[in-house]
Amino acid sequence: MDTVHTPSKGSARSLTLLITLAVIVAAVVVAWPRRPGVDVEESPETVESETTGTVSFLMEQQWLIRMKLAQVTESRLAPQITATGYVVPALPNHAFVAPAVGGVIGGAGLPSLGQTVRSGEMIAVLTQTPTAAESAQIAVERARVESERRGLAEARMEATAQVELSRSEAGRAERLFEAGAYSQRQLEQARTALAVAEAGLAAVEARLEALAAPSAPATHEVRAPITGTVVGVTKRFGEQVQAGEAIVEIVNMETVWIEAPIFERDLGRLRENPRARFTTPTFPGREFATGAVVDGGAVIDEETRTAMFVFELSNTDRALRIGMQANLRLDANEEIDALLIPREAVLDNEGSDIVYALLTGEEFQRRDVILGDEYGDMVAVLSGLEAGERVVTQGAYQLKLQELQPSDPGAHIH
Repeated sequence: MDTVHTPSKGSARSLTLLITLAVIVAAVVVAWPRRPGVDVEESPETVESETTGTVSFLMEQQWLIRMKLAQVTESRLAPQITATGYVVPALPNHAFVAPAVGGVIGGAGLPSLGQTVRSGEMIAVLTQTPTAAESAQIAVERARVESERRGLAEARMEATAQVELSRSEAGRAERLFEAGAYSQRQLEQARTALAVAEAGLAAVEARLEALAAPSAPATHEVRAPITGTVVGVTKRFGEQVQAGEAIVEIVNMETVWIEAPIFERDLGRLRENPRARFTTPTFPGREFATGAVVDGGAVIDEETRTAMFVFELSNTDRALRIGMQANLRLDANEEIDALLIPREAVLDNEGSDIVYALLTGEEFQRRDVILGDEYGDMVAVLSGLEAGERVVTQGAYQLKLQELQPSDPGAHIH
């Protein structure tokens, strides 16, 4: 009789365990990440992202970063002529205060740097000191005075004697008149002679007194010619200063000039009486507008081939300082059609300019653009965009990060 072998319960349990382990190993192999360097066929979406710069960005992500877009607009604008200039004092509002005579600085003391002075305000008092030529002249004058003093001393003696004689004659005339021996006319003549003698003596004594008094050193007041701020002090109290030597520099900052060299090749393209707009590194987000042209560059520099233009500018808020750099933009005398986008939409991508244009509600495309002139916070686009397209302004940087790490849709979203 044949015997049929029936597996025991222990054998069945071992078989089941082996099958379970095989299933687990197969699942781990399938799920195990591929090692770097192993060629894997990429999905169509990945290839498209690398070749076209298309970036997916969900509505929820857009709301989170408060994304903003702007439309590419077409305008007819004047091309820009650029120049780099500097803020300088306006000549009527700039003064170097120098005395007309030499001397030692005295008075209440010089003003300090940054101090505001008014036109006509006392700056300093100079005690004049003579030069070598003046000293020689003074010696001659002293000799003359001494000689005159000796002559006056002799004249005083004679005048005194004359007064005494005239007084005696007047007394005698009084007595004779009372005795009836002199007439009224003779009495008046004696009195007049006495008065004349006394006046002569008084004049001689007054002259002697004037010559005997020590001559006080001459002083010279130095006053501010304009109202402004003291930006330079070159002398100190008690120092010697020569005639014409500056001791204080004053600048009125309410009006300043902008000096900028314009290349010879651009002079024919400038509008008549051009006005300029400019920015400074100190206030990169603020644009200033110049006023009238003070000097239209009548002379061409032979080395730089530029003409120096001078623009006047009101500076009542004192934002501009002397010596600041000014990056100017002037309108040319022709107009062109230009596409404009906000400057904030442009990002730097390894030395190239890029923007992100909207494709659909949740898809954006990176575009390489070539930029033209700037017009305030707008910039012209020469290529890479078309009128009517919409570009990302606020949120463009997050799109760039999303493009760099597409596997993490929530990366760097703040």
